[in-house]
Amino acid sequence: MRYSKGNGVTSEDKASITPNIALALTQVLSENGIAPARMLARFGLAVSDLEDPSFRLSHRQTGGMIAHAISLLPALPLGLLVGGKQTVSSLGMVGFAMMTSATFGEAIAHCLKYHKEGGTMVDIDFTATEQECTAVFSNPGDSAITAFLVEEVTAHLMNIGQAMLGTRALLQRMEFQYPAPPYAAHYRQLFNCPMQFSAPRNCIVVDASLFAVPLATHNPLAQRQALEHLQRMAMRDPDTPDLIESIESAFRRNWASPPNMAEIAGSLNLTERTLRRHLDQCGMSFQQIRAQMQERRARNLLETRQLTQSEIAEQLGFTDVRSFRRAFKAWTGETPGDYRSNHSASNYQ
Repeated sequence: MRYSKGNGVTSEDKASITPNIALALTQVLSENGIAPARMLARFGLAVSDLEDPSFRLSHRQTGGMIAHAISLLPALPLGLLVGGKQTVSSLGMVGFAMMTSATFGEAIAHCLKYHKEGGTMVDIDFTATEQECTAVFSNPGDSAITAFLVEEVTAHLMNIGQAMLGTRALLQRMEFQYPAPPYAAHYRQLFNCPMQFSAPRNCIVVDASLFAVPLATHNPLAQRQALEHLQRMAMRDPDTPDLIESIESAFRRNWASPPNMAEIAGSLNLTERTLRRHLDQCGMSFQQIRAQMQERRARNLLETRQLTQSEIAEQLGFTDVRSFRRAFKAWTGETPGDYRSNHSASNYQ
């Protein structure tokens, strides 16, 4: 793990990527006889983390998973398979905003604006004329996985276009900067259009008339709700280090008996001393992370569940309810009972 002294974490280590690609990758691995849990364990993660709506990965983590998967299955069109697993609904709220758009062009505009919130790892540059529209894809990260990322995004967009427009004849042509892979026939079968490898850029070109096609799923109110949610997502703090996300995920998997620092260090293939040094560089301590996780979980349980304080204390790994009450009062300035009275979900029904 790379952390820069004095500047916190590097951009590669910021946990800002919705794990859609990683989740689809685990499905492809499983279908080809490889246990996803073993790959994820290399990064201190589990499949349940990828299914958590609030969980985010870093470029370093996601790129490492992709590179490892390529090494395990080098003969497969891995990016095409992963992209083929995904539909418009795989983009979550981004996909919902697209489906509720008035036209296909409006849907693509929302996709271009919020595609990073949907988990896309490439940069997209879009241009349009009266005749055709062009999307150019570039990978600002590890060039070794560029082909995978281009395969993934183009196969995913192909699925989206087919679902929304009900036609397979979407693309006028495609260009790829990299040489034709051994499985180039899969490209031709999937995309069904002229294509050029070893080209100056990675791009797809479509007929501009497709962007005026109306969508039967248009709903202006639902779209407005989706866009407001996406705006809030876009303002999410992107500076959380992936190391802290990994530690938090370990706590989420076992609230009642949370792992200690040595156990988490071992799961991350680090020594306890090295883990402590990385946390110092992030401006955090192990105890702070654990306390923040316990506080967030305690607030949630008090607001939404009818558990006794003793039951909550047990769920959070406290030895007794008095220790929990003291900790909660230190975190919030309120007793657990007062907090529940003031913030219970039933108050807002």
